[in-house]
Amino acid sequence: MKILLGLLAKIEATLALAAAIILFAVMLIVAADVGMRYAFNQPFSWSYDLISLYLVLAIFYFCLSRAFATHAHVGVDILHYYVSQKVRRAFELITCLVSAPIFVAIAIVCWRRAHLAFTGHDVMAGAIEWPSWAFIMLAPIGAGLLTLRLILNGIAHAVTLFGGPEIIPLPVLARSDEGIDQAAFE
Repeated sequence: MKILLGLLAKIEATLALAAAIILFAVMLIVAADVGMRYAFNQPFSWSYDLISLYLVLAIFYFCLSRAFATHAHVGVDILHYYVSQKVRRAFELITCLVSAPIFVAIAIVCWRRAHLAFTGHDVMAGAIEWPSWAFIMLAPIGAGLLTLRLILNGIAHAVTLFGGPEIIPLPVLARSDEGIDQAAFE
């Protein structure tokens, strides 16, 4: 189990690195576009479509699973301060059990839509005819990876909840000493 979680963490880290590189590319493209617009009155006709259709979606979907894994998402933990660690672990398990089928459905629907767009040679109308399957395909990649993360986390929480070893730790509570130290570090 730890090997699978480690492999998944490496995939998430690789995609997060790709997202960081893409974000840097977005900044370069926007800066160059602004320079071309104001210095030469020749803005790039393709930059808005490229950034809005592909690059921003890639940044979002490439970081989706890692954000969940590192608890960088919005979470409501009001009850977590008043319950035992076993109940907190049950909350995490329920979160995984409820969320995984939703993200499986998102991945499947988007995969089918991307396949239809690919086989139908769908393109976005504009200055450049961008293939629509390429940006639609980002959703099943991100949702599929998050689904895998939810399943593995759910199994890990279930193992610990039912008496096995702690495979993954519980998220740090924001108002705890560790949470305050972590927030000060970030």
